[in-house]
Amino acid sequence: MSKQQSWTPARIIYAVLMSGLLLGYMAVIATYKDPTTTGTTFYFPGFVWVIRIITAVLAVWLGKLWKDKGFWLLMVYLLLKTARVAVPNLQNLFIESVSDDLLTGLWVFCACYGLARVFSKEQLKKFLGINAALWTAGMVANSCLGIYAAWKDQWIYTIGEGAIWGLVDGRLWLTYYVTNSGSVLSVSVLVALSCIFILKKKTGKLLYFLSLIPMMIALSLTDSRCAQVTVATGIAVLIGLFVLYKLRDRFREKGKKKWKAWIPAIAVTGVVFVAVVLCSMKTISLFNQVRTRGLLISHALADTGDGGTLVSNRGYTGTNILTSRPMIWNAAIQIIKGNPRYILYGTSILNPMNEINASQWMTFKAAHCHCMPLMILLESGIPGVLLIGAFLVTIVVKMFRMIRDKSYTWDKTAIAIVISIAAGELIECFTWLRSGQTCVLPFFFVALGIISAAESGRKTAE
Repeated sequence: MSKQQSWTPARIIYAVLMSGLLLGYMAVIATYKDPTTTGTTFYFPGFVWVIRIITAVLAVWLGKLWKDKGFWLLMVYLLLKTARVAVPNLQNLFIESVSDDLLTGLWVFCACYGLARVFSKEQLKKFLGINAALWTAGMVANSCLGIYAAWKDQWIYTIGEGAIWGLVDGRLWLTYYVTNSGSVLSVSVLVALSCIFILKKKTGKLLYFLSLIPMMIALSLTDSRCAQVTVATGIAVLIGLFVLYKLRDRFREKGKKKWKAWIPAIAVTGVVFVAVVLCSMKTISLFNQVRTRGLLISHALADTGDGGTLVSNRGYTGTNILTSRPMIWNAAIQIIKGNPRYILYGTSILNPMNEINASQWMTFKAAHCHCMPLMILLESGIPGVLLIGAFLVTIVVKMFRMIRDKSYTWDKTAIAIVISIAAGELIECFTWLRSGQTCVLPFFFVALGIISAAESGRKTAE
């Protein structure tokens, strides 16, 4: 093993710190207080940010991130956000919520994105395998507690006073917000499913398969359509890629053109997506039918047309499938159109939604745009959109390079995670730099980093 690939003290320190920080989100899930229901907000203590900065510096140094073009695009974007905050008033940088967002960007852009460049491919596989197992075990326990709380129609208090696992307004909360609960569960499902493809031992595959059951049930009970889109996209892409490689190998053996394997693979991807969404929708109905205390989600009733009612997910049986999202999008677009200067540099980093409360578009004040690209445009204008767009283009190019590779290796599962989270971000914004406590953002950038570092026929440590 070369010096670059060996477990040097610096790499061991980085691995321990990264593992602690990633798994530490379990503590966030258990202790975070949602300000909308408790009136208080959770912020990481100072020592956590010191550890995050150390891991960021280690990742840049050990992974030689200065050689990666995508890393510089992310750094320029972060500097743009910092400048937008500091130029009006330097003291804005010390506002706790602002510093949390900016430091979160530094951590995920360096420490998480650089993970795949710090380790060799085999080291990375072991690191992710251990952490995936611990994370999945924790989320299975979390999901089971949530399902029990929903079944008994009661709350289960977590470690943090005021935080709960249980039903709020008929929806299952497992983290500090119901939609975030669905986002965390959807990514956890994809992590477990990826491990099924990666592991060789049947016992491990079986355990991960069994872990999907409580997590998928809990995900469905959150009644989050963003989570359903995310998990359905991820599962469909993961299975579609697997089918693509299997068919491509078979077509190669029979002398057929390999590109024809894309047709059935895309068809399978579409069928799986629809099947997962329908399955997630049906879970609530089945749960209610076998539960002895009546309906779980009272507002999920749809008129069947014959005087009866049908239990279904919110919006799927009516015209309000996206709830108020189109109104929020329209309001944000109207604000930007009303002041062309916003296109150049955005509205405000501190409070980008401040003006988006026009009564002609909606009657409430949203916390974010429920659309990551639109949120970036609102915050940073065209420059921010171009920087992140250019970064994602580099990732897409590398995705295609990975897919063109002849063999189906474990790191290709990162493609499914990236695509699924990106799909969810089109109708949400919880996984972007809007909160230092978001549990999904690190997964996103770890997967982005794996794709960025993985080149056909090369080790990720190069």
